[in-house]
Amino acid sequence: MNSDTPLQALLKRWQGVLLITPFVAGLIIAGSYLGIFRVLEWLILDQFFLLRPQEPVDERIAIVTIDEEDIDYVVQWPMSDKVMAQLLRNINAQNPNAIGLDIYRDLPVEPGHEERVEVFKTTPNLIGITKISGDTIDPPPTLADQGQVGANDLFLDNDSKNRRALVAGAAESGLMYSFGVKLALDYLEDQGIELEAINPDQQIFGLGKATFIPLSKNDGFYKESDLGGWYHILLNYRGRLDRFPNISMTDVLENRIPENFFRDRIVFIGAKAPSLNDNYLTPYNSNLAVPTDLMPGVVIHANVTSQILSAALSGRPMLRATTKPIHWLLIVVWSGYSATLGSFYIRRRWMTLLGLLIAVGIIVASSYFAFLYGWLVPVFTPLLAVVVAATLSVGQVLWQNLMISYQKLEDYAHNLEDKVKERTAELAQANQEISQLNEKLKAENLRMSAELDVARQLQYMILPKSDELEAIEGLDLAGFMEPADEVGGDYYDILCTDNVVTVGIGDVTGHGLESGILMMMTQTVVRTLDEIRERDPVKFLDTLNRTLYKNVQRMNSDRNLTLAILNYTDGKVSISGQHEESIVVRAGGIIERIDTMDLGFPIALDDEIADFIDRALIELQPGDSIVLYTDGIPEAENMENEQYGLDRLCDVIRQNWDKSAEVIKDAIINDVRQFIGKQKVFDDITLVVLKQEI
Repeated sequence: MNSDTPLQALLKRWQGVLLITPFVAGLIIAGSYLGIFRVLEWLILDQFFLLRPQEPVDERIAIVTIDEEDIDYVVQWPMSDKVMAQLLRNINAQNPNAIGLDIYRDLPVEPGHEERVEVFKTTPNLIGITKISGDTIDPPPTLADQGQVGANDLFLDNDSKNRRALVAGAAESGLMYSFGVKLALDYLEDQGIELEAINPDQQIFGLGKATFIPLSKNDGFYKESDLGGWYHILLNYRGRLDRFPNISMTDVLENRIPENFFRDRIVFIGAKAPSLNDNYLTPYNSNLAVPTDLMPGVVIHANVTSQILSAALSGRPMLRATTKPIHWLLIVVWSGYSATLGSFYIRRRWMTLLGLLIAVGIIVASSYFAFLYGWLVPVFTPLLAVVVAATLSVGQVLWQNLMISYQKLEDYAHNLEDKVKERTAELAQANQEISQLNEKLKAENLRMSAELDVARQLQYMILPKSDELEAIEGLDLAGFMEPADEVGGDYYDILCTDNVVTVGIGDVTGHGLESGILMMMTQTVVRTLDEIRERDPVKFLDTLNRTLYKNVQRMNSDRNLTLAILNYTDGKVSISGQHEESIVVRAGGIIERIDTMDLGFPIALDDEIADFIDRALIELQPGDSIVLYTDGIPEAENMENEQYGLDRLCDVIRQNWDKSAEVIKDAIINDVRQFIGKQKVFDDITLVVLKQEI
């Protein structure tokens, strides 16, 4: 007797789920905390950048690129101060909003140093660069004195990809904005939009419609050592170089600049030449199918500026990562969900599998849609929780059921000897009963065999005899019938009364005694209607149908038959009733196929068929023939399960059209037997050939 309390019973029932959930969740949370999975998380989230709809081109920004051909054009690198001055003058001539020079220039590069310094002094919207982390690089002194400098430091994740942007950092001169941020703030300041402190203690600032929240060790997959005390945000890329209007440095130096190309735009100048080693891996290099080029640093800075402008002016998402507690909560929830589904595996396997598929769909879809709205939600670790928890839960259930089965097997083994004895006695009794039943079955089989033999003999006895067919003037006639079983369901008859030849051919559904009886009843009714000179096809078939329908109902049978009746007089033939196609063979072997589908309705299927009965009229010339058959011929199969087919039947008839009816009949039957080979005959075979004598 079970004395467990309801709480104990509940805990026992769910003990697997209660143990597996915290175990799996704790294991994955620990791995996530140690950073084991973050490269895989980044790889999956990178796919979202590739999958999301392409962003429109940012017309507020233009990029002047420096490729290998441009380096060859200016002959030397670094380019001389004279070339740089000319480059800046050509750009500034179109009145850009700002110019961002992503080229280090802390030392003179002759010739043209004084000329370049003068351009720097007289271009208040020019922003230069410095490097403030690691091995620092000084800014251009002239621009530094004027406060026209930004830090162009790029910070890479553990997989060497750039996914975050520096907003500001500490330099020797004090707090310094990054290169892209500096250009964006200057642009927005011209439109009256400036930074506003929302929560200075947490370094949260507002900028138009945007809110700056620094990336912290509590966010996403980052540690304190990754951030190094700098003010970072996640970089919500607009795209590659093709998302910004761009032009080569050579075209700018030669003044091949489209009209107003730089007007009111923020212009970035930077290298994309591989030899200058200023190209980086980004999420766009995570395409698993097609390798992609690295992204130039100047394009990354342009993406930073574009992100800030779009967020401040139009509210485009800044992109944030969920906090670690939320991440861990997702792992716990999905571990519990998956472990619970796994516990139902034995009782409702379909529910477990469907639930797991739904979980995968929800995780991937929700993370993708969250990404579109500016949130990075983990994907890999929740998926891992689903897979591991489900695997352990299913394994635990299978093991538990195996132990229960083993215990039952042990219990059964203890009583096996007694059960064997009991079973042996039962089998002995059963054998005795089977022997008695076998004796009864033998007697029943003998009786049934005798009955079937009588039915078969009766069936053959009522077929038309050769002397009857020879006595019919004007027609050469031949017939053949062979049942698939002891008693067949095919019917044919040829009658002649008052020089009217009536030919009937039909196919009763099924085989065996019932089909054979219905076939004999059909012959009797057809003979009776012929004897009373009923020539109207509607009355003929309607009377036949009513008679057989009532008999079939009395027999409590579902048998019915297709039947065609042909009446021949002086070369004219009338065909009525629904059956296989009638084949008319003209002189020269020309074949005409008469479809009987619309000439009648199956017999004994319904008590009222008069409305469905019609007739087709054919006139035979001397030497013309009509071939009638049941479906046992075209549907006969060989050892390769190929059917004989109506086309092959027509070919045999065409080849023997000028022979006698008997020869045509024998040619068809011999060809069917040759085609079937050793295959079993599955259906009755019946054939009638009538030929107008010459």
